[in-house]
Amino acid sequence: MTQDQIKDFVERLPKCELHLHFEGAVPMGLVRRWCIDPIPDRPKWREHDYRYRSFADFGQVIDLTWRETCNSLERLEGVSTRIYEQLFGQNVRYLEMSFGVGAYPYPPDETLAAFKSGVPDGMTVKIIGALSRDRDVGAVRLARATEYIDADALDGVDIHGNETVGDPKVFLDLYERARFRGLILKAHAGELCGPESVEQMLDTMKVNRIQHGVRGVESERLMKRFVDEGICLDLCPWSNVKLGVYPDLETHPVADLHRAGVRVTVNTDDPTPFGQTLTDEYGWLMSRREMTSKEVGQIAKNGFVVADLPDMVMNQAILEIDDVVTAFSEETT
Repeated sequence: MTQDQIKDFVERLPKCELHLHFEGAVPMGLVRRWCIDPIPDRPKWREHDYRYRSFADFGQVIDLTWRETCNSLERLEGVSTRIYEQLFGQNVRYLEMSFGVGAYPYPPDETLAAFKSGVPDGMTVKIIGALSRDRDVGAVRLARATEYIDADALDGVDIHGNETVGDPKVFLDLYERARFRGLILKAHAGELCGPESVEQMLDTMKVNRIQHGVRGVESERLMKRFVDEGICLDLCPWSNVKLGVYPDLETHPVADLHRAGVRVTVNTDDPTPFGQTLTDEYGWLMSRREMTSKEVGQIAKNGFVVADLPDMVMNQAILEIDDVVTAFSEETT
């Protein structure tokens, strides 16, 4: 099949974006308009052959594209609206977008209202409060973490940050509070660290959604657990490559995980510093990992299965995906 055929197929698929950080998704047009430092037309860190030297190196680009630009409630609102428009233009129907708890000096209700503005009709957006394991825990709590979790406008909780430091158990009470409220619960693990990091999150935080989790493929025991317990891995292949977890897309185990029966989704993580779109991520599954349209369609369906959506909406999206896969198969035979 041709690249144009793959692109057409991917664009027609209804999709979910389940692993997106607001801080890593500021559209480049707004970055260039607001950033204090000049940004070249083609920053080296957005090129496909660029690899970050370290997590700290990546953090410097996040600071450049986010910290110096998203410095008012009006900008939070404007950036969120633009993010939603761009994703909706890629046929994304459902989005879970996280933000760093403690990253914004505004009252929680005003911050959440800014994030929830500008959602297009036909798109559902869930806002996830992310607790940073590599920041001072006291600072996170002083940043009104409990107030965020109690806010009606918050939809879920995540743990993120540098996986090699910090202990997620320090946030266990906040997770239990969020669990009591019925919020979406997920956590980052199994990216910079191996299977033991994933097992810690599953056992301690009692989540069934892991952000990344890709290195679980290194453990047969954990792979069996993924399948038996229905754990969903919200994968971000291009992020893993740019951060050096895998050398290239051809060696990324997304296809191996899927074919082993693990429920996986495909997402962008931080599209601004990594330089890709969700359409790119899906297209690479077929062009670089040689996955079939049926396999890619199932990955798209996985997103709707785990999404916080009414059953009727989920089932309608799944039927639409099946129709797109069937039509594509007929067109390419």
